[in-house]
Amino acid sequence: MMYLILKETKYDNIDNSYDICNFTTDIDKARDMLQGYRLVEKAKNVSYSMLRYEQPLKLTKEVA
Repeated sequence: MMYLILKETKYDNIDNSYDICNFTTDIDKARDMLQGYRLVEKAKNVSYSMLRYEQPLKLTKEVA
């Protein structure tokens, strides 16, 4: 399982933009990174969140 740190930038006239800032497989490290990004960011139109990502299941043979 992977944890993504997602940056959302809000705009008035266009759709919001989303960027992946960082990632890790350790939940505690992900929480620390998220807290760090939130503390450092000063812009009011930018927010950070954590997203859990699981890789899709790979089928190795056909199932009938």
